[in-house]
Amino acid sequence: MLEDVIKQYLYYPDRLPQHLPPPPWADGSDEIWIETSDDTRIHGLWWPEPSGKPALLFLHGNAQEVYSWSLIREELSPLNLRMLLIDYRGYGKSEGEPGEQGLYLDGAGAVDWLNSAGIDDKDILVFGKSLGGAIACELASNRSFKGLILESTFTSLDSVAQYLFPAVVAFSPEIDSYDSIGKIGSIECPLLVIHGENDDLIPVEEGKALFNMANEPRELFIVKGAGHNDVSAVAGAEYAERIAEWLEGI
Repeated sequence: MLEDVIKQYLYYPDRLPQHLPPPPWADGSDEIWIETSDDTRIHGLWWPEPSGKPALLFLHGNAQEVYSWSLIREELSPLNLRMLLIDYRGYGKSEGEPGEQGLYLDGAGAVDWLNSAGIDDKDILVFGKSLGGAIACELASNRSFKGLILESTFTSLDSVAQYLFPAVVAFSPEIDSYDSIGKIGSIECPLLVIHGENDDLIPVEEGKALFNMANEPRELFIVKGAGHNDVSAVAGAEYAERIAEWLEGI
């Protein structure tokens, strides 16, 4: 089936044994579990310190799991925020199988979990990386967050099908369409778009298109020489510095 082929190229979930503890580099995190509105149990890591600070919800890309992605905590430590990192359904220790509507529910469940911890939407910064950017756009189009960061993400799967689905002759946008460009105009919170200049998976024009269609206040950070997976590494110290400056400005 076409849907199965698309999922094969779109989702690369790594699983984790249920008993496996967080790695040493995730120091300071608590393992948490979230029940989504469709009764799917998803797994995450929560850094509760520094207490009283706004929270960053990090929505990762289409591969690996939260233990691997937890390295981002150190890169973003200059922001001085609490952080929640979740695994989508089918990833890591989370239940279920990945799919567009399900991943939206996972993101919404994460926001609800933060709300239940006493953190209002206005104190939540949503950060979507690659596939996570599409989930972030869905969340931000329905709620008012402190801010939204989109890194290395796309306008829609239809737009980047030739890069993401090389074996699919005809892509149907009804299947996992992730239409972020159709939602970006309804997002009212401050926006920061980050993209690698030499991204050969999701071209930089995708990030620029989202930026151009977005409402003010908005900011664009193009990382020269960076591809899809090395944006923070190529940017170096400037990566967190630019995000911190933008955050201070909002």
